[in-house]
Amino acid sequence: MNLFERSKQISVFLNKDIAVSCETQIHSHMSLDDLLTECKEKLNVERHSKCLLYDSQGAELSDDDIEYLNEEEPLFLSQGESFTKGSTMALYNQVKSLGEGGFGSVSLYEHRFTHARVAIKSIKLRSLLSPEDINRVYSEIAVLRELKHTNIVQLYNTFTLNEEICFVMEYCSGGELSAYLKTFGPLPEAKVYSIALQIVDAIRYCHNSKIVHRDLKLENILFSSDSYSMIKIVDFGIAGMFNLGKSGEKSDAGSILYIPPEIYKFQDNRANPAIDIWAMGCIFYYLLTGEHPFMHETVKEIISHIEKVSYKPLSNTISKPWHRLIKGMLRQKPSNRWEIMRIQDHLEKYVDDPDSNVSDDSEEEENKKTMADAKIQKFNTYTKPINLLQVPSNHLIGKSHSPSRSSLSDKNPEGRKVFPKSPTAGKRVANLFDQKK
Repeated sequence: MNLFERSKQISVFLNKDIAVSCETQIHSHMSLDDLLTECKEKLNVERHSKCLLYDSQGAELSDDDIEYLNEEEPLFLSQGESFTKGSTMALYNQVKSLGEGGFGSVSLYEHRFTHARVAIKSIKLRSLLSPEDINRVYSEIAVLRELKHTNIVQLYNTFTLNEEICFVMEYCSGGELSAYLKTFGPLPEAKVYSIALQIVDAIRYCHNSKIVHRDLKLENILFSSDSYSMIKIVDFGIAGMFNLGKSGEKSDAGSILYIPPEIYKFQDNRANPAIDIWAMGCIFYYLLTGEHPFMHETVKEIISHIEKVSYKPLSNTISKPWHRLIKGMLRQKPSNRWEIMRIQDHLEKYVDDPDSNVSDDSEEEENKKTMADAKIQKFNTYTKPINLLQVPSNHLIGKSHSPSRSSLSDKNPEGRKVFPKSPTAGKRVANLFDQKK
């Protein structure tokens, strides 16, 4: 450290008990032992205890680190035990509560030094009463650690503190999409296009990562700021992994108004991208109309209408591309629902030209067209004109579908059949010998 550089004032917390802390001055040429001695005295730690100092990332300090300590980063004094990740809570001051739930709470915190704001979700361990509850918590941690996307909430850190699991997450100050819609919904189509494209891009990213959200709903979509332009998808607690052609993770969990018919009918509860497609269809419908497509007075009525895919058609005041899209997404059979790429292409195609003509075929008509196109493609594969001289001889010889062979034959004086040589046979032999030379 430069002799003329001013001293630095550093906050030091007791590891495992951040309620105990002190301020200490770091002077020129101070050694790690000097710093430890001063911290032990101020924190009333036994002078002869073998202590360690950690930075806020849990790295043990050495003499070489003293010069580079930052006043904005606190230190943690350990009495020999390993760094406790929960000690990082010392970096934050609680601002306010954001919400309460069955498992715990979410609060807004501000970093003591950088003043950056984060949302910390605390889940009480004693509230996790079943293996499914525990799996849900750790599934969310595992999923969020893997997903890095502009429209998916970012997980910064996780740790256990005072019998609670804490998630330090990106703070979305704009609040839930559901609350926004109560004030401003239904939304103009231009705004719906903007939100829908962000949702689709995030879910496409999830599906490419073989993750199905399985609980998409208005309450799990937040605005990142008060500008209400960028959205963030949250709550991956029941997200499931899937593999095309293989069994996906099974679950009947979800939100009643967004669950597709195959789950209610006990046909298939495996993680499948089609589950998210259905939920997005319900969300887009609500953004356009201010109503849930399957909302009714009783649970029984809701489920009945979902199973029959019976919902009120969109108003004629809504442009045709949305009519086409909603019909493509809210289909009874999962395999008939539009795939994520088709949805994204459709939105991108009509976002700047919503009044252009759009076909309005029914699901049955579209399936017929798809099957017809497949048949035509298959037929063209077999009927494409080819040069017979380019076909390998074993493709024609000895095959019952090659009637021309007998008609080309003739008999020699001994009565045996002979066949004319290919006009290029001699050239091919010559070329072969030329190459060997």
